[in-house]
Amino acid sequence: MAETQETKTAKPVKVYCKLPHGIRYTMPDGREVRLIGMYGDERSDLQVTDMPGRNSVMGFGVTTVDADDWEQIIKDHGKSAAHVNGFIFAAKDDKSGEAQAREGEDEKTGFEGYDPNANREDKTVDGTKSGALEKR
Repeated sequence: MAETQETKTAKPVKVYCKLPHGIRYTMPDGREVRLIGMYGDERSDLQVTDMPGRNSVMGFGVTTVDADDWEQIIKDHGKSAAHVNGFIFAAKDDKSGEAQAREGEDEKTGFEGYDPNANREDKTVDGTKSGALEKR
């Protein structure tokens, strides 16, 4: 009689990522785990640029990741700025994940597009606030 090996399978977790195009983590065995970014993956040809895809929630891309892989990612990269600042996190269920994503929806990652209306001096010819060179 052949002895069967008991394999421990962990429940997959949903990982939320607010980075625009996601991130890829290389696992110790050489595999790659890719997190979907805030714009999502499921996009159609008719979809407007900068509009979230169908697999994003409140500006966070949602990826299902094996729990063991997620533990390894946290072990290797848990102290990085994206994890510490809450731009990448895992939730125990959909409801708590969406609640945490809602809290971080307005947080700035630093990867947002440039707003040309934000600084008036950027619209002037010479880059000064008044549009006239300041003589000293």
